[in-house]
Amino acid sequence: MTSKGPHFNPTGDHGDREVPVGHFGDLGNVIAGDDGTANLTMLDSKMALIGSDSIIGRAIVVHADPDDLGWGGHELGKTTGNSGARVACGKYSTVLPQSLVLSLFLVLLV
Repeated sequence: MTSKGPHFNPTGDHGDREVPVGHFGDLGNVIAGDDGTANLTMLDSKMALIGSDSIIGRAIVVHADPDDLGWGGHELGKTTGNSGARVACGKYSTVLPQSLVLSLFLVLLV
């Protein structure tokens, strides 16, 4: 899974998604149940669907360990959150044409 590339970090900072210094790749920790599944609903004002910082077409990677949010004192904490091995991945995509996604986005802004 290393072919997915490095952590999406256009701002150069690592942290929690709830603080201003976090970057678009900081989605926080998710706790899975005993059966290995997790259900999640997330609203995020940092992630973009359009433009150079868009998440569309980018990978989402699940790591084995909790993210230390850059505060754990380990050198990897500042880049990956020292979150361990990559155990699963996916890709952000749309089921709608990009032009329609842009139109819907602009309507929501009005």
